[in-house]
Amino acid sequence: MGHVRLGVLPASKKWAEVVRLLEDGANVPELANAVAVAAENEIIAARGDPTLASTVWLLTQLPLAARSDRYAAELAALGFPQGSDASLVNIVAGFSAAVTNQQSSASRRTDLGVLAQQAAAETLSTLVGARMPSLFGISAEDVRIELAKFATKDRFAALARDFFARLTHKTLDYYISRELPRHIGPDRGLASLEQSDRFRAALENHCREASLIVESFAGGWFSKANFAGRLTPQAAQNFTDYALKKIRDELRARREGDA
Repeated sequence: MGHVRLGVLPASKKWAEVVRLLEDGANVPELANAVAVAAENEIIAARGDPTLASTVWLLTQLPLAARSDRYAAELAALGFPQGSDASLVNIVAGFSAAVTNQQSSASRRTDLGVLAQQAAAETLSTLVGARMPSLFGISAEDVRIELAKFATKDRFAALARDFFARLTHKTLDYYISRELPRHIGPDRGLASLEQSDRFRAALENHCREASLIVESFAGGWFSKANFAGRLTPQAAQNFTDYALKKIRDELRARREGDA
């Protein structure tokens, strides 16, 4: 399969402004906002990516599978390898395998798809893992019970927000990480690695705040589509495209509000 990369830092006036701010040593919030503005087109371009759509669809299906009396069989039907139900680690690893299994042999492997799989793995590890009493003595049933809770309106909304926040941040960081090292050091825009870390943390927070818009409608969408039996891959694709548009619009609104 061909491997389609998102590319290097795009040559546009908005990205040129990011470079200028880096060179001038702009404050961290201003720089984070500039990156988000510059990446608007990249966020919208993510719509229609088949791996991203499969990732979101499987995030809707995994909690429902965990609710089933045929949990292991449901996972297998979704493309999870045998034994994925044994632990949270197995679920996370199995999820990535299931996304790959959902793709046709003709599908192009994109860097965006890889970022989506990474974001989903982190979301599952963090949100489900946070509900576990400890890292030890956790049974497969404990994991199943916690996964099943994300089939509720509020919990799915939280899951969707976390996933899209991570995906947005990874997409933005994918680009800026290519430019950032050239601006770290004495007499440069970011004087130290500590300042670079503060910028990255601010950028991540920027994305998490913008993703609140997804949480506001994701739970209702999930509940209604599930009740009507319409949680299909195409429905997940439509939901994903709409979520990305709303995040882009929210980033734009935040920019105009700070102007």
